[in-house]
Amino acid sequence: MLLVLMLGLLLSHFLGLWLYARKHDEAASLLQDTLLAERIALVTHLLETTPQGEQEQLVKKLSSVLVKVQPGGTVGGGEWHIFESRPHLFEHLLGLFLNRPSHEGITSEHQPANRSDRRSLLSMLSAELNPAHRQLPERTLEDIVKIGQMKTEVQLTTGSSITVTNQWLGVSPFSIAQIWAPLGAVLIAVFLCGSWVIARATQPLTDLANAAARLGGDIRAAPLAISGATEVQSASRAFNAMQERIQRLVEDRTAFATALAHDIGTPITRLLLRLEELPPSDVKKDIERDITHMQRMVRATLDFARSDFNAERTEIVDVADLIGDIAAAMSLAHRRLSVRVPPGLTIQTRPTRLHRAISNIAENALKYGGEATIAARIFENPSRLEVRVEDRGPGIPKHLHEEAFRPFRRLVERSDASPSGTGLGLSIARSIARSLGGDVTLQNRQEGGLRATLSIPL
Repeated sequence: MLLVLMLGLLLSHFLGLWLYARKHDEAASLLQDTLLAERIALVTHLLETTPQGEQEQLVKKLSSVLVKVQPGGTVGGGEWHIFESRPHLFEHLLGLFLNRPSHEGITSEHQPANRSDRRSLLSMLSAELNPAHRQLPERTLEDIVKIGQMKTEVQLTTGSSITVTNQWLGVSPFSIAQIWAPLGAVLIAVFLCGSWVIARATQPLTDLANAAARLGGDIRAAPLAISGATEVQSASRAFNAMQERIQRLVEDRTAFATALAHDIGTPITRLLLRLEELPPSDVKKDIERDITHMQRMVRATLDFARSDFNAERTEIVDVADLIGDIAAAMSLAHRRLSVRVPPGLTIQTRPTRLHRAISNIAENALKYGGEATIAARIFENPSRLEVRVEDRGPGIPKHLHEEAFRPFRRLVERSDASPSGTGLGLSIARSIARSLGGDVTLQNRQEGGLRATLSIPL
């Protein structure tokens, strides 16, 4: 917006200078030609009333630095001038002052000045006048330059003729300094003032955008300050109201999940106690296995309800150590998890959330692939951490990749020969990743198996 404003100001400045220079040149030229035509008419009338013997002396006295008067005709047949051109208008003015509307007895010849002959008025006056007695505005006279020469032959009523040679003057175009000095000052002032105004006007919008981005990772962040234009204040109030509603929704959901886990957990515990009183049998083992699975589902449900809303501070985390701890825990359960993470890989993040997301993905890979490999690397443009977990299982059809992230969704293609589960592992991992500003994606490997990629912006 500021660039458009400055560009418009630049164009308007140049257009204004061009219009001013054109109008100024037209007015100055018309004034010069009018005064010159009147002078030639006065000279003509004066010579026509002067005796023949005195005309030569008078002609010499009437000549000046810019206007030379000579007896006799030197123009010849003259030349045709373009209609409404400056020479044509000059002949017309002279005809009016001489009372010769048809320009009879008036011929003229115009010679434009070449580049080498474009002398300034100051240099022409200095060559003729005594420099010891002149007090001239030199800077102004330097800007007035010779742009041509006009020879005009006028027939006198006495039968003789005179030739008047005059210098046509014009104002030189604006110099670079004259154009850019004031324009540069104006542009700098507009840029500084405009930047300050725009920064003040857009800062509330920037705060609103930052608050919206922060809301995904911390719904308990402080409310947005109300400032800025009326529309921005309305948007900020609506955002704060939305954040408050989300907080209540999450709190209600967490409270419901906690109450549900407690209410279901108590009967399950009683069932286990009563089961202890039964004699050993295959039926008893099946019931114990089902009750254990129910307990696991209750805990997973509660964890999912709380997964991306627990408050946690960000810390400097050594990714190699964090993944090493996960691999060590897996090895205790006799699971084969290979680790390829360079040492010294540190990021600023929430360690507990990241640990749980990677653990869920690794457990899912080991559950269905038997063994897995985990690797981590930091990428640039955009800056991000990528953790890839690759297994050697059957994989998932591409059209079911998003289905795998749905809560409690267990795919038939992967569950036939797999141990039981709740169907929440990948859902919780993606929920945590998105709360950190990233995501989890799936991709089938060409050599077989599935690749799960956890990406988190830095």
